[in-house]
Amino acid sequence: MIARWLTEIKSFILSYHFSNGLRTTISVVVPSLVCLSMGQLIMGIAISTGALCAALSDQPGTFIHKRNGAFISIALIFLTALGTGLASPYPYLMAPWIIVCCFFFSMLLVYGNRGGNIGIACLLVMIIMLGDPQDNLMDTLRYSGLVLLGGLWHGLLALVLWQIRPYLNVQQTLGECILETARYLELRAGFYVKDTDLDETYKSVLEQQVLVSEKQEAVRELLLKRRSAQQGTSSISKSMVLIFLDLVDLQEQIMASQIDYKALQQNFGEQNILEKFHHLILEYAQELKDIGLAVMAGQRSMPRANLRHDIEKVQQAVDEIRKTLPTLRERTRLITLTNILGNLQDMAERMYNLHRLTRLERLKDTTIDPRLELSRFTTSNRYDFETFRDNLTFQSHIFRHAVRVSLATVTGYILGLLLHLDRVYWILLTIVVILKPGFGLTKSRSYQRIIGTVIGALFAIGVLLLTNNPTTIFIIMLVCILGAYTFMTYQYTVSVIFTTPFVIFLLHFLHPADLRYATQRVLDTFIGGSLAFVANLTLWPSWEHKYLPSYMEKMITANKQYFEQVIKLYTSLQMSVTEYKLARKDTYVHTANLMAAFQRMLSEPKSQQKNNSKLYHFVVLNHTLTSRIAALAAYGLGQGVRFPRPEYQLISHYLLQYMDQIIQLTQQPGAALPELPGNIEAFETLDIHVESLIQQRQTEINHGKGETPVRDEMLETKQVRDQLHGILVVLKDMKKAMS
Repeated sequence: MIARWLTEIKSFILSYHFSNGLRTTISVVVPSLVCLSMGQLIMGIAISTGALCAALSDQPGTFIHKRNGAFISIALIFLTALGTGLASPYPYLMAPWIIVCCFFFSMLLVYGNRGGNIGIACLLVMIIMLGDPQDNLMDTLRYSGLVLLGGLWHGLLALVLWQIRPYLNVQQTLGECILETARYLELRAGFYVKDTDLDETYKSVLEQQVLVSEKQEAVRELLLKRRSAQQGTSSISKSMVLIFLDLVDLQEQIMASQIDYKALQQNFGEQNILEKFHHLILEYAQELKDIGLAVMAGQRSMPRANLRHDIEKVQQAVDEIRKTLPTLRERTRLITLTNILGNLQDMAERMYNLHRLTRLERLKDTTIDPRLELSRFTTSNRYDFETFRDNLTFQSHIFRHAVRVSLATVTGYILGLLLHLDRVYWILLTIVVILKPGFGLTKSRSYQRIIGTVIGALFAIGVLLLTNNPTTIFIIMLVCILGAYTFMTYQYTVSVIFTTPFVIFLLHFLHPADLRYATQRVLDTFIGGSLAFVANLTLWPSWEHKYLPSYMEKMITANKQYFEQVIKLYTSLQMSVTEYKLARKDTYVHTANLMAAFQRMLSEPKSQQKNNSKLYHFVVLNHTLTSRIAALAAYGLGQGVRFPRPEYQLISHYLLQYMDQIIQLTQQPGAALPELPGNIEAFETLDIHVESLIQQRQTEINHGKGETPVRDEMLETKQVRDQLHGILVVLKDMKKAMS
């Protein structure tokens, strides 16, 4: 338990979240400290405001993207500060200015996370300027200029640090991806625990797969774009690309171990063999964790365990069970365990290779597959006006979100004026931070912000009642600043817990011994959270059940394309490595998108949750389908197909027809489709051939023969037949679920 806590602490300190929080804290605190030493604290706070807003808009990426993003965000922040300063003394000008800013900057979400964060940064500076109105034009120009200076200071600091350690963000993101994959493997080990709750284990595995997919996509955007732009051709860059490519292949191998776990528990639940498999898989997960931490720290890693020896011990246990089974037909039950061990053997070699890559060993002798077109594995964002214009319609959920934000914030502003609240901008800040395009995220953010604000306010009051020492309070405030920025994109509730005392302590320095700000902040947070919640519930809400059919269609289409590429290995067709890996990537991404949408739907009102159990069953079936295709891919690529059969082509055509019908049902629910035969002759012919091979092999065993071509063909053909049968069963269940 202690070792696990130490690992968690180490991974957190090495993470992007902590380093980004530390960098942001430095960029925000330094200007205030320098100006405080000169007796100009107010000036320092203005510069720190610009630095804070620029930090919020800063996103990991290539040097060109970071530079362009910094320039655009700083310019927009300055213009927003200037416009707000001019309008803030006049409520009749400020109200329309709020509407315009909130709509325009919320619409920047059409340009992805970078655009969305720039929008949030501009709204933040608008809200801060609203809370500190300037008396005249010169003061407004002066304050806006200081905000501009703060933005330039942070931009310069970020670019300098990027030049010093250009691979830091990539290493951190890749390391986090490896750690999430290790966690995924840990959860899958739960299938080998005696009497485990399979439904709960599946749920945990599917939720973790969403995180793994998100991390993989983040690494692609950071690492592969950098290499495509020829900004990462060093040995470190090459090693990280190779590590990532191996990691994605490892993810496929993990999924390829998917079997009928219910049958596994029935066949071997009373024996200790499952416990041995569980322990072995956990050792693999620990190896991955060590590799992930080493990558994050930019260090070398060494194997912790002798995985080959551990596999041999489990193999011996399987052999002992085999001795108790007198006939070949009974021994065929062990083929499942043998296949898993074979898969683990391949995974062990990949683990050792990952360790070597962290040490940059044999790097000159290792090449990135020249057939891979890495640039095709990244998404190309369009930063043009057409993208913005095309979303100016109520059909766009981002457009509806922008309208909601505008109406909610201007309502909060007017309500604050009518109630004569001193800190109206706190209401607006709460609305802007909480209100998200989806209802589920807005709901959870509302709860998290209110809970975090109350806890943080109570902590701040306790500190101010216990001490009046400025040094002590300032040190605590610095810790709160670091915590607030570190957890902002990681644990939102914790971030708010740190943010609230930071704001209260700052106001305490500006207005000493005034505790009413704590209770006022809680009240304003409650008002803002309520407005955001009501707005998302009543103003053109985006309910997930309306979009789930589209997610389902994309998911099954991706699985179809994945299967089409993999089955080429078994039908003597030429398979393109790039097309195969692109199809695999799309399958993982769309599966994660579907699961994420399903999770969001569960947080929505009960009246908007449609067919929960059926949808979850469909998600599980899709995961099983992907795993069975991955098993075919792992065998075809790893072992090679030595005994191709003509039935494979006919069966693949039959399975693709089923997939086409499922796609049609996602597009047109309840559509009348031609009935496909329950089975085809090719399956029957293949079954007869497998039975014949089993009988031939039994005869060989009776004559004392060891490994023979008949044995090899039996093992291969039976494994392929079982996977194809399994895919057919899954597709039938999926079609039934859709009907």
